[in-house]
Amino acid sequence: MKSKVLVDPHGYARLEDLARLRQVVEVVEPTERLSEQAFIEALAGCEGVIRLGGRLPELTRAVFEGAPDLRIAGVSGDRFGTGIDLAAARECGVLAVDTDNIASAAPVAEWDLALMLLCLRNGAGVYRQMMAGEEQWARAGNDDFVHGELTGKKVGLVGCGHVGQRLVELLSPFRVDLRVADPYLSEEVAAKLGIVRGSLDEVLQHADILVVQVPHTPKTEKMIGARELDLLGRGRILINCCRGPVVDYEELTQRLIRGELIAGLDVFDPEPLPKDSRLRHLPHAFVSPHVAWYAPETFGRYFSIMVDEFVRFFSGEELRFELTQRMVDIRHGRI
Repeated sequence: MKSKVLVDPHGYARLEDLARLRQVVEVVEPTERLSEQAFIEALAGCEGVIRLGGRLPELTRAVFEGAPDLRIAGVSGDRFGTGIDLAAARECGVLAVDTDNIASAAPVAEWDLALMLLCLRNGAGVYRQMMAGEEQWARAGNDDFVHGELTGKKVGLVGCGHVGQRLVELLSPFRVDLRVADPYLSEEVAAKLGIVRGSLDEVLQHADILVVQVPHTPKTEKMIGARELDLLGRGRILINCCRGPVVDYEELTQRLIRGELIAGLDVFDPEPLPKDSRLRHLPHAFVSPHVAWYAPETFGRYFSIMVDEFVRFFSGEELRFELTQRMVDIRHGRI
């Protein structure tokens, strides 16, 4: 008899993925939003649950203790365990997996690359000149802010998780001189990607273009501040598509106002970006409203990769995207 899995696809599921899942388990789908008690009752006899939002409550201690048959729980957009009690899951013998970060890695990395290319040609300044009717045809305007081709440039990458690793792959044809700062990057992955590692200071001093791609944790709060921008130096390019609070935006804004840097920014602190923010109008800042992650393909991928994980689990194979206590410790700055 097949194991039972309660699934809340919340519009993300594609029929072919549900069909793949049904080949290995019996799928149970709720037809309405559930209270916590109704959720616990619906989990009776289920060995797995996939929560992508919508109709299912959070995975609390009460849920795990009330569903003794559970062996695996899948969540989306929760790689730091904010919607699931990981301690309770472990105590109850339940593995937890999340596929959000890997599912959105490709579009975020592509937006990083797009902003790098735009900033190298001072795309923000050129666009504003065109809109104002002040463009200089066949030139890019102020040549001090045009850095030319990406090929051969010195690139610094701060953070090399799923997004960073995908960006490394995208940069390969450009033959950039890449340095990476990430204390959590394994030697195995670094060797596989041919990454040259360095300290944060070394990467800052190396870079013509600095790409920040780290999670927001107590340790990364404003990790790019006045001292770090001094090390980066005048005339350099800063790209941030991860989280706003990892950069000191007050300091960055002042340097952009003085014309010391070029920036491509998809995230801010605070968000949404205030309507009167100077960043909206600075000639050397290309800004977008936290859309790097968004692509139509991303939503289906959340569920598709989750199905891959559940197929692995119920086939006795090793998981690839397990939520671990180490991830939670990183999130809270404990390691």
